[in-house]
Amino acid sequence: MTKNPLFFFTVVAVSLGVSFVGGCGVGWFASTPTAVPIIFDTDAGTDVDDAGALAILHVLADRCEAKILATMSANQNRWSAPAIDVINTYYGRGDIPIGSSRTGPNPEEWYHDSVPDYPHDLASGDDAPEAVELYRKILAAQPNNSVTIVVVGWLTNMADLLNSKPDRYSPLNGRDLVNAKVKELVSMGGVWPNRKKEGDYNFRMDGAAAHKVISDWPGKIVFSGLGIDVMTGARLVAQGPKDNPVPAFYRNFFEGHKVTERSSWDLIAVLYAVRGMSNYFTAVSEGKCVSQEDGRNKWVPGPIQNHAYLVYKMPQAELAEVIEDLMLTPPAR
Repeated sequence: MTKNPLFFFTVVAVSLGVSFVGGCGVGWFASTPTAVPIIFDTDAGTDVDDAGALAILHVLADRCEAKILATMSANQNRWSAPAIDVINTYYGRGDIPIGSSRTGPNPEEWYHDSVPDYPHDLASGDDAPEAVELYRKILAAQPNNSVTIVVVGWLTNMADLLNSKPDRYSPLNGRDLVNAKVKELVSMGGVWPNRKKEGDYNFRMDGAAAHKVISDWPGKIVFSGLGIDVMTGARLVAQGPKDNPVPAFYRNFFEGHKVTERSSWDLIAVLYAVRGMSNYFTAVSEGKCVSQEDGRNKWVPGPIQNHAYLVYKMPQAELAEVIEDLMLTPPAR
């Protein structure tokens, strides 16, 4: 999430002539062979687009486009993991594993006004498994080169994963486990040319972690810095049902910040992670991102390596319609 220091937060799928009613995406274990295995990593609590991003990920899972393996928080705030739990539960996937960082930043609360109003199990992030241990457990059980990790917040958990040691789940160290199991890392960050001398929010909030991951990640990283001019949330707040926590999170954010819509940074990262370029994006892959430990970064042109960043292909207004339509899609549960 790029961001603001003020803090938030009957599907019928027809494929190849076969209908899957409702149950295709219900339950975190449910999927089709073509569903993209996703681990969603967020700093939920520092803005509201995290909630929208997780919502559309669930809708894409309902449509058999994604399989949600786990949801992680890099935010130590006690309400971050419960907020994830609220959204997972609403979409009929309250059994999705949730991990919480023990090393990430801990900004002030935002979600707490709405979280208690909706069904969930976690009372605090302290009640969730430690994120890196859960990452290792989940990744070790997956086929090689299969998992997409989409990080819409700080890169804290990714750095901790790279630094992790062999354990009961895998004899591999963190870097080797990532190299074996992860197909692609999608990071919401990286806007080039970078007009902010201090660097992207998601990189500077844990600059050392960003530097570690950008410099040492053994596979492909796609940087998604788009979204500031893709405005969503207005229709969601006006039309979303009262039992859906996501419109409530958006409404609280809008009222607190005196706005009527919000940029779609995190939602675009999820859309790419599941659907790829499609008709939405193209990419620049000639060169690499270079990051400093304070979060400042730049794109250095050169030969194709393992880095790329997204560029708009679809007009931003049309992309906003695609995203908001997904946010307004009711769960298949």
